[in-house]
Amino acid sequence: MAKNQRKIGMLLSYANSLLTVAVNIFLTPFLVRSLGASEYGVYQMMSSFAGYLVLMNFGTSTVMTRYVSIALAKKDKKSEKNFIATCLLITVGLGVLIVAAAVVLFVFLDSIYSASLTQEQIDKAKVLYIFISGNILVTLFAQAFQGIITAYEKFVVNNLWQIVRVVLKAVLIISLFMIKADSVVIVAVDLVLSVALLLFAMCYVLFKLKVRWKLYFWDKELVSSAALFSMAIFLQSIVNQVNSKVDITVLGIMTGPESATRYSVAMQIFTVFSTVSTAAMAVYLPKFSRMCANGETDGMSITKAMVAPSRVQTLASGAIMFGFLVCGRDFINVWMGSEYGLSWLIAVIILVPSFLLYSNGIIVSVLDAMGKRLVRSAILVGVALCNIVITVILVHFFGEIGAPIGTAIATLIGSVIIMNIYYVKVIKIKLGYFCKHTFKGIIPAL
Repeated sequence: MAKNQRKIGMLLSYANSLLTVAVNIFLTPFLVRSLGASEYGVYQMMSSFAGYLVLMNFGTSTVMTRYVSIALAKKDKKSEKNFIATCLLITVGLGVLIVAAAVVLFVFLDSIYSASLTQEQIDKAKVLYIFISGNILVTLFAQAFQGIITAYEKFVVNNLWQIVRVVLKAVLIISLFMIKADSVVIVAVDLVLSVALLLFAMCYVLFKLKVRWKLYFWDKELVSSAALFSMAIFLQSIVNQVNSKVDITVLGIMTGPESATRYSVAMQIFTVFSTVSTAAMAVYLPKFSRMCANGETDGMSITKAMVAPSRVQTLASGAIMFGFLVCGRDFINVWMGSEYGLSWLIAVIILVPSFLLYSNGIIVSVLDAMGKRLVRSAILVGVALCNIVITVILVHFFGEIGAPIGTAIATLIGSVIIMNIYYVKVIKIKLGYFCKHTFKGIIPAL
């Protein structure tokens, strides 16, 4: 049953990723034309500004999934109830912190944007910010309950809801824009759908799964372990923010806004690639957590368990990369215009080392299950800092094309070479066996 859930869950996860990409590709031009570049820009600015509050969720969903999966594997209902209660209390605490941080940022919003926005735009920005911050808060609690659903390996439920949400969001926004085109509609729809998700997840956990929670005692050891795990996810979130923003920031400062725009187009292609390439990770976290709880942590057992999902991920990410190598230049010319031709080369330079990175990306779920993600996150923080230095140097000497080259070098050396050495030395992954069985037949097919 669980195996079928994983298979269907993976298919739905990929379907959700592709649907999200398709909707965004077609919805973005509609929103820009309907709102105008100015109002759409204000919406994007507030999404980015409030988006940093997301860093404060500390991977609530992943933490809940890991520890509930371990309790289920051990058939320890008391530990399960106690941890869920503990995690929900911590989630309330994080919610308070997010509200406090949101209020502080709201107070300074006027002074931060006074030079770039008119008073009317600032007033609109405040309304948008309140809705977006509320959505982040509601999503924090929804993710906690989604984590429980994932731990019970009900992948179909979570992924079906995400697909429904994408479709509903597009339909509601387009329908409401026919009445009045306003950026507040977008954030209001997001908030309503997040509230609906929270209510649905709570009801499913309580009435379908019949999960209960009770705080028997404050487990300091468990909380300390969960805190280290959350810190690892927090560091990874920072790394993702740095790696996704540093090149555009450096180009904007050193070469001008046109270069940053071309790079942002390439990053949209990379976002599609990374979304599809990581779709299977959450589906396999309960399985690896159960393996760890049962003592199946030797290198060969873990390696063999990684092969099947890695083959799927390699095939999916490879199809996008090789397809983009062949057709990407024509796609960008049609989608954005011939003046963005350089975006194809930028994307290709980033995609090639990332393909090697994501081919064994499922190892992140293994590290989560083993509680060993902190070292990886710390290493990648160092890689992200090196990426900044390398990018600045290469942009200085080679101009616009230096930015993706710097990111590619940092990814290849840090995320691929150094991390695979760590996996072999510490996790005891059998890299030769993994590569042989993962890539068998796939590269020629691609």
